[in-house]
Amino acid sequence: MPEPTQLWGGRFKSGPSEALANLSRAPASYFRLYREDVAGSRAHASELLRAGVLDAAEFAAIRNTLDEIEADIAAGRETPIAGDEDVHTFLERLLMARLGAMGGKLRAGRSRNDQTANNTRLYLRRMARELSAGIIAVEEALRLQASAHVETVMPGFTHLQPAQPIVLGHHLMAHAQSLLRDLQRFQDFDRRFDRSPLGAAALAGSGIACRPDLSAVELGYSAACENSIDAVASRDLVAEFLFICSLTTVDLSRIAEEICIWSSKQFSWVKLHDSYSTGSSIMPQKKNPDIAELTRGMSGTLIGNVAGFLATMKAMPLAYNRDLAEDKRSLFETIDVLQLILPAFAGMVETLDFQVDKLRAEAPRGFTLATEVADWLVGQDIPFAQAHEITGSVVRYCEERGHDLEGLTPDDLPKIDSRLTAEMLDALTLEKALASRTGYGSTAPDRVREQIERFGQALDLCRDFAGTSLSGTAFVAGLPANEEPAAR
Repeated sequence: MPEPTQLWGGRFKSGPSEALANLSRAPASYFRLYREDVAGSRAHASELLRAGVLDAAEFAAIRNTLDEIEADIAAGRETPIAGDEDVHTFLERLLMARLGAMGGKLRAGRSRNDQTANNTRLYLRRMARELSAGIIAVEEALRLQASAHVETVMPGFTHLQPAQPIVLGHHLMAHAQSLLRDLQRFQDFDRRFDRSPLGAAALAGSGIACRPDLSAVELGYSAACENSIDAVASRDLVAEFLFICSLTTVDLSRIAEEICIWSSKQFSWVKLHDSYSTGSSIMPQKKNPDIAELTRGMSGTLIGNVAGFLATMKAMPLAYNRDLAEDKRSLFETIDVLQLILPAFAGMVETLDFQVDKLRAEAPRGFTLATEVADWLVGQDIPFAQAHEITGSVVRYCEERGHDLEGLTPDDLPKIDSRLTAEMLDALTLEKALASRTGYGSTAPDRVREQIERFGQALDLCRDFAGTSLSGTAFVAGLPANEEPAAR
């Protein structure tokens, strides 16, 4: 059994108690950050080469060994042991087992404070891209459905009451636009936190690793953090990332709620595909929208993670405090949940079977064309305040006789108001109601087609972001480009 490595303890007479060790040890899921820790170690080796702490041969040996360790962990040939307190001790144990005392040189000039800050930042920038790819799959499913239903008429709702006729494609694109902003938030997040905390050390900066600007570029950042205290003590990037993820699930939950309603027998507006729904253990006839329901429920967990982490951060003094380790508990659960949701949700949306005839039949019910009456009256030079009152009288007249607007006849109109004529009835069609909404972003089919086209262009930019990887400078003969090692 390999011996564990401890990064502290020289001033202590005894080792930690079992209870303390158990409390302090990182959960197994935290070791997923090994890639980021290896990347930071590579960049730090370059710093030590520039500082003269490593010579060229030592630098090459450490870099090559780090590459081997990363490959071995990825392949499952190396795994943490019970004595590994965290990912940093895990990797240093492996490095020293292979290089002996030389491996211990890598610790010079850095702290777990800047290591963990850097690991978290690199990981979240990677996850911003991976989660974006998952959201894009949902967006593509929405765009596919919207494109197929540009002419499909349905009732639009406010207050969950029938309001005005719209096309289904327009409604679906409303959801797509919300998720597009979530994608753009990930890009904003990435730009805002494109600064490296490596080199901040414990809090004051390093007296050895003095070119964090160069290690930042090697790691794929644009620059180093402006303030070494802020670099290790701030976790607003975690709070912001949690918020973006939670808002994404909130946006998904709104679609999920509608799918639950629309797929119910009472509505029967959409049919779920068998491969994206479940049944009942006791009622053989059931077909349940479990993906929609689980998404709706899991959004609450992600909202709770935001609130919980903000409570952890509240009133925390500068600089680093161990409380900050709680960021990973919230982050990893949030990311894991969202990665489960997205592919299932995309498949569910892509395979929805909308009942076009049913939607059209429902579109004019509940006086959804009443606004057309008011608009027609305005066209007759009647002030809208009066048009509104007249239209209300029309609705009341129909309700008292137990029919919708389609039950009106020319003979009824003068009984309601002398300004109503038979020509008004010609305006009460679904097609005319839709065709009249021609403003930018409105529900007229031609406007919806244009919206889908513009959306595709915006989505391409998000796809470009999701497809990029963080990359730093190239190395030639073991030395950073344009850099010479400091004199030993």
